Amino acid sequence: MKKISLWVLICVMFALINHTAYSRDFIIIANPQEPYKFQEGNTNKGIDVEVIDIVMKRLGIPYKIIFIKSDARIQEEARKGKADMLLLFSKKKSRQEYLIYPEQSYVNITWNFFIRSEDEGKIKFETFDDLRNITIGATVDISYTPEFHQAGLKLQLTTRNDLQIGKLLLKRFDAVPMNTISTLYEERKKGNLDKIAYLPKALKSKPYYNVFTKASTYPNFSELVKQYSAIIKELKADGTIDAIFKEYLGK
Repeated sequence: MKKISLWVLICVMFALINHTAYSRDFIIIANPQEPYKFQEGNTNKGIDVEVIDIVMKRLGIPYKIIFIKSDARIQEEARKGKADMLLLFSKKKSRQEYLIYPEQSYVNITWNFFIRSEDEGKIKFETFDDLRNITIGATVDISYTPEFHQAGLKLQLTTRNDLQIGKLLLKRFDAVPMNTISTLYEERKKGNLDKIAYLPKALKSKPYYNVFTKASTYPNFSELVKQYSAIIKELKADGTIDAIFKEYLGK
């Protein structure tokens, strides 16, 4: 019988250990929201879906994404230990009781003032005084910021946020604050990207995280959290995440 080399034995042992360590799928729960995470037919798509796929492949971890259309239910599943990770949550002190926030985030949910592309250079926003001589579109029940509501701007109100860009293009008003990434994604699908622009200063911006659950029983969990942040940092530095954003939002 031929002698088995030490290297082959090491590889076999490592495979057995790895198989034991990852004997179940890593469970990820998400609330579907384009362009971040959603299903198209039976296929999972979105910015977060693609980033997570790269991370899990680098870690060599089998995983499953489950979509639930309720943040309240998702958080309850996390408390019960029925999920290992939740996609795209903002940081709140109350959530830190049952969620672990990694060091790295790659998504900022940002709101900017959108204008017609023909008005680039004509409208600016450094302070709210810059907007006093124009009409601003606004949606009832969206909080925006306290400063926005206290600025005394000339507002044209509506109850449907999804109609705002259409009204902007029809010149019902001159600017409208919108969720930047979601708006760019939707208007790209409609073929309107060349008709709109947004003012560079954000109205508000907040980082969102893919969070780990404290009740998770997944093996080597604390080390996995560290490895996740290290990989996200690499993907940000080498342009991989920027490329994924451009895939969904255009240039």
